Amino acid sequence: METTTRVRKWIPCPVYDVEAMEGWLSDLAAQGWFLEEDGIFGPWAYFLPGPPRPAAYRLTSSLSSPDFTGPEEENQDLCAAYGWEYLARRGEFSIYRAVGADVRELDTDPQTQALVLRAVCRRTLDRAAGMVVVGLITPLFLQWREGTLDLLLQYPGYWAVPFAAVLWFLGLVLAGCRHYRRLRRHLQEGRPLDHQKPWQPGARRRLGTLLVTALLLGVLVVWLVVGLTVLA
Repeated sequence: METTTRVRKWIPCPVYDVEAMEGWLSDLAAQGWFLEEDGIFGPWAYFLPGPPRPAAYRLTSSLSSPDFTGPEEENQDLCAAYGWEYLARRGEFSIYRAVGADVRELDTDPQTQALVLRAVCRRTLDRAAGMVVVGLITPLFLQWREGTLDLLLQYPGYWAVPFAAVLWFLGLVLAGCRHYRRLRRHLQEGRPLDHQKPWQPGARRRLGTLLVTALLLGVLVVWLVVGLTVLA
């Protein structure tokens, strides 16, 4: 008896590269794998099998508040009327899918899309600023604890770990904002986004980024354990 099983695939596209993400999802649909509802979990996506067929995916955002948790039900119903099914959320973007050739585009105004990307970029920079403040001020607070200043003076390189982590994650944020800026310039010139952008060229770079991030998080855990052990 044939059973329906889902598969898990790592996402080869960064959050900010919406064009590559759309192209990747469309390529998988042509191979018979369709994104599952609420099937995005961190760097992983879950897919259900089906007959191979063309399917269009769109990642959209809005000028909503920074506490974005997904599109409102009213917006989902409006998109459904045009043949688009809401599937999942990734970062500040909602993922929709449409099957068939006669489907109205979700976003038809490049200028509005450019404004939305500008808002997404600003919200991303606000979060990055908060991350930098927390990352740089935390060691100063720790110095008030007895023995922490001695640790800092004895092992000045000890604080290089959190500092490197802050720089790494800040670099990722700035890379995303730079990409948003390119997309905005593209849209402001009246050119549509490339919804079939090849995703393969950036897949290896994406894997390297994930590996470095995982390694850095592991080093941070060791750094914290060592620090607490010394101060105990």
